[in-house]
Amino acid sequence: MQYAVQRYAATRPWARRIAQLYAQAIQAAEARAQMKDVIKRELERAAQVFDIPQSAIVTELALAEAWGHFARHGRVVSHLDAALADALSHTRQPSNLPDTLSLPADAFFLHVPGEGGAFITHQPERRALLLTLVRMGFAPDGVNWLQAADQVELVRVEYPGELAPQLKEVAAEWNGLLASVLNGLAMMTQPKLKLVREWESAAPSEWVAAVAHPSCAKTRQKARGQLLKAGFGEITFCRVEDLPAQAEYGAQGYWRRQSFGEDKAHSRLVWVAPR
Repeated sequence: MQYAVQRYAATRPWARRIAQLYAQAIQAAEARAQMKDVIKRELERAAQVFDIPQSAIVTELALAEAWGHFARHGRVVSHLDAALADALSHTRQPSNLPDTLSLPADAFFLHVPGEGGAFITHQPERRALLLTLVRMGFAPDGVNWLQAADQVELVRVEYPGELAPQLKEVAAEWNGLLASVLNGLAMMTQPKLKLVREWESAAPSEWVAAVAHPSCAKTRQKARGQLLKAGFGEITFCRVEDLPAQAEYGAQGYWRRQSFGEDKAHSRLVWVAPR
């Protein structure tokens, strides 16, 4: 299980119930109130055995809400291709996000290889994004969730306003991952980005082949059910053609803002790749 969302589902005793609450509720606020009750009961039960610090409670509530929105909006996972993630790690983060975002869902998980990722919840009516950052190695195998000391960083950004004032309170140790996530979000607006939907590489090849059976719908449906039941996800890989693997970049990439439209009333970001 390489994705934090999978490890969350496997380690948190309330994950399935919270996913159901958010998927079934008409309003997210209703699900949030019920979610807090569910976690409160579980934490009270766990507190009879473990000493639970307040920081862990805050972390678990934040993760549960991010997970709930993720489940409510289709459990979409976007995975930055390794070559793209490397290029973006050598790209200065934009000073502003784009005027208009192009996201795969209003809530999804963005995976950054080697660094971790972020639950992303879009609030289009407020032109804001809620980012719940998690590091690589989140919820390690064989470790009780109460003892794993998982940490998150919560970041709220509005667009297209200046990012620097909004990010000044972010702890320095999260800056690298945050920059990769912001660059990934900006990258989603670029025409050169290719989105390829595939099953996880660890999924059994015969099941994956059966999902694409050319003529038998029953075979496709059965194989898809097998994959999902076994915990494998269908992942959207984000790629840019012709990016070198493990490149030695000598100059950083950056974003430039390009005006367009009548009287140049609109603007968009254009990625200048590292060299």
